[in-house]
Amino acid sequence: MADYKDIVGTTVRNNAGVLTSAKTGELFYDSTNLNFSYRFPNVTAAGAWRTGGNMNTGRYQLGVAGSQSSALAFGGLTTARVAITESYNGGTWTEVADLNQARTGPSNAGVSNTSALAFGGDTPPVTGETESWNGTSWTEVADLNTARKYLAGVGTITAALAIAGDEDPSAAALNEIWNGTSWTEVGDLNTGRRLLAGAGTTTAALAFAGSVSPKQQNESWNGTAWTEIADLNTGREGVGGGGTSTSAIAFMGLEPARSAKTEIWNGSTWAEDGDLSTARGEGSGVAASSTVALAVGGEAPGGASAATEEWAGVGADIGAWATNGSMNTARRMHGSAGTQDSALGFGGVNAATVAINESYNGSTWTELADLNTARRDIRGCGASNTAAIAFGGDGGTPLNETWNGTSWTEVADLNTGRKIHASAGINTAALCMGNFPAAAIVEQWNGTSWTEVGDLNTARFNMAGSGTSTAALIAGGEEPTTGKTEVWNGSAWTESGDLNSGRRSVAGAGTTSATIVFGGNTSTIVTNTEDWNGSTWAEVADLSTGRVGLGGSGTTAAGLAFGGEDATAVTTATEEWSGSSNLTKVLTD
Repeated sequence: MADYKDIVGTTVRNNAGVLTSAKTGELFYDSTNLNFSYRFPNVTAAGAWRTGGNMNTGRYQLGVAGSQSSALAFGGLTTARVAITESYNGGTWTEVADLNQARTGPSNAGVSNTSALAFGGDTPPVTGETESWNGTSWTEVADLNTARKYLAGVGTITAALAIAGDEDPSAAALNEIWNGTSWTEVGDLNTGRRLLAGAGTTTAALAFAGSVSPKQQNESWNGTAWTEIADLNTGREGVGGGGTSTSAIAFMGLEPARSAKTEIWNGSTWAEDGDLSTARGEGSGVAASSTVALAVGGEAPGGASAATEEWAGVGADIGAWATNGSMNTARRMHGSAGTQDSALGFGGVNAATVAINESYNGSTWTELADLNTARRDIRGCGASNTAAIAFGGDGGTPLNETWNGTSWTEVADLNTGRKIHASAGINTAALCMGNFPAAAIVEQWNGTSWTEVGDLNTARFNMAGSGTSTAALIAGGEEPTTGKTEVWNGSAWTESGDLNSGRRSVAGAGTTSATIVFGGNTSTIVTNTEDWNGSTWAEVADLSTGRVGLGGSGTTAAGLAFGGEDATAVTTATEEWSGSSNLTKVLTD
């Protein structure tokens, strides 16, 4: 392994403030704050909530079962009790079959959006009704022995606990266990309460927060009895949470004001961590552990919330690719547009040229309306999976189509037909660059028509493009195979630093000051990824699967690679890039 001097030399750089251009692992002196710092290798910030897709119907006092990427939300209160059920795939919520009985304050158990249990709540009256979800519909099964609302639940569709809750006005300590067929009363909590949360299984669980006072109380279940253990730091009711008996998370609630606080349980103590973006109470959520969680709904300023937030409780690797949901149709030489969590892949070729169009929501691909004209060697660009443009392709067509989220419409053609070109921009302001055979021609789209603008310095095709119509970058390509990089300032192209590995059939994503390029072909298909900082390229972590003719979208911090041809076949593989950052650690006070 290279040491410090091999990476950055023997000189420690002096900088007035944080050195944002520091390389991963570099030590520098901050003369403003009078400390030595280094840039973190391979880690992003831990203990942070990020925004997920909103529910279709905002509500509070709801039940949520499943996981961060496969959840089910059911029941709750808008301005009235609802039976609405929604399914979450890690990016979007979809309405599915309603509960048989509308209710507020139900609890839940289950591991995914296809296997869940809903029990208790207020219909009115307060009920013990239990319903089982099979991924398609709810079925009524055996009721709780004691009707109650605002209870906690843990476990699965065949092995669950229903913990506490109340039949107003008295707080209950009752605990019941589900065996897949019926409920049986087992050991009571030491302190009866409602509006609490739970974590764990039927043999190892936690029950925490809730009212009656003390609202921070925490108890541990060993399969037989409850034991009082270390309290939360902040007492609250209407709390969300989940996890295991040794790794749990508590979030939101009422203190009595709405709270954004998050606390982490390590098996012995609770510690405060990163707040939710929005303070709210009487929401719900799920968690696999203290590191992976989902907060859903609640009562926020303005009323019932539809907000979803996802918890990243540990640092994620930076400068790394991670495999995600595959495309439905394998292909190469297709067009691409959008971001990491809102992308579009269209056209291309497998055994035959296709018009197929697929949309990505951050976890899954869905087929939507086809292009009007099937074509390969096509390029495109756009801000999201609902606003894109697709131009050129096949034998060198000038065809141009625009996407509105529902359908493709033919609009003004390119002045010159092209194929295997490059693209940058959005659906209303784009660039088309290069052509096969090698050409330097560039055209600019203003939303209505194409105009020829300044030529590339080097004629080429099969290169990566990124940026906007007025500030773009191209890298690599064939003229023959090259690593040349050029930057567009809105009027002219300037040659800049070459890629470390010249290549063709490459993809890219980003801006003129921050771009990644990935995959392609040198003399063989490669996995190489390179990061552009505005002046130079640096090799970073490889793709999991080397490929050529792939699609790319997003940014240098959050990129997407999809499709293409690997060493054996045309592929559906999708990978997400978590880019590097300027996180630093202070070494001296």
